[in-house]
Amino acid sequence: MDFRIEKDTMGEVKVPVNAYYGAQTQRSIENFRIAQDINRMPKEIIRAFAYLKKAAALTNQEAGVLPAEKAALIGKVCDEILRQTG
Repeated sequence: MDFRIEKDTMGEVKVPVNAYYGAQTQRSIENFRIAQDINRMPKEIIRAFAYLKKAAALTNQEAGVLPAEKAALIGKVCDEILRQTG
């Protein structure tokens, strides 16, 4: 298996090159049995993150720190996730 090197406050860690996660998730996989099956995230968690990310995008747009175009794109993707997981 090929690896890439990711860094966090604890130093460097090897992460599978095709993984969508970083150093902290890799440390969790290595140290906690509960994290062994990372490819199965409950739909409820996915939906919660979609609501959270959309709310954060809208809030940051209103605060003037996120351009309207980016906020709209984030919202569109979140809505798509919510439709697919509903």
